[in-house]
Amino acid sequence: MPLAGLAQSHRAAGGARAAGQAGSALTLGDGWALFNNVGALAWHPETSALFAYDNRFAIHGLQVVKAGATSPLRWGAVGGLGVSRFGDALLNETVATLGLGHRIGNYSVGLGLNYVQISLQGLGTASRLALEFGGAAQLTPQLWLGAHVYNFNQARLANFQDERLPTVMRAGLSYRPNARLILSAEAHRDLDYPTSVRAGLEYRVLEQLALRTGAGSQPFSQGFGVGWRFWAWQVDYALATHPQLPLSHFLSLTYQFRRLKKKSPSAPAE
Repeated sequence: MPLAGLAQSHRAAGGARAAGQAGSALTLGDGWALFNNVGALAWHPETSALFAYDNRFAIHGLQVVKAGATSPLRWGAVGGLGVSRFGDALLNETVATLGLGHRIGNYSVGLGLNYVQISLQGLGTASRLALEFGGAAQLTPQLWLGAHVYNFNQARLANFQDERLPTVMRAGLSYRPNARLILSAEAHRDLDYPTSVRAGLEYRVLEQLALRTGAGSQPFSQGFGVGWRFWAWQVDYALATHPQLPLSHFLSLTYQFRRLKKKSPSAPAE
């Protein structure tokens, strides 16, 4: 019996903190905003080093490795540089990301440049530039808004069937009734696929310990995660379910260098 399959290139959410909340990360102002929403990067005015490993569905060829660094610049800006690699020798995608976020008061915007290189054994390599734009806003002390669009320039991979890198638009809210709890909900829309919805929850049991969960649609999936802070390190682990495939596991490490100044009391919880 013949089977049909659909595949596409798309940068997955960065860091196990996001994975534990089913990818609901638009308003999280941590260093992983470099990969999740460059518009929220300006809420992290600190120097950080990032590393993540995703073991998706226990399949070697679907592993993802990410690494990056962020640093404050001048005039309320924060910059970041990252790289991610998906796949194996048969098919792989490498993305180099340069991001810049800028904050004015309770609002921030950001722009990212992604150099995407896709290599398929026997068919060669294609390289394209995908641009992204995002923003985050603190509407009230408890309510946050985030929005992001990836590949708004609609970079073309091949003339055959007008094949392009996916253009993905996302928008969402998070509600933070206190310093320990974050509730979030987002809508994700790939121009070629139906809209999916994600919802997540993070509860900080202790100053050092956070528990997370979330769910998403298209297909239905659930995420569960835990985060632990000690000294300058943040260690996060998450797992995600799939209706037909094995569990996916996510591990990320963040090293935060000595802060140059006190953190704004209005900045998002990290």
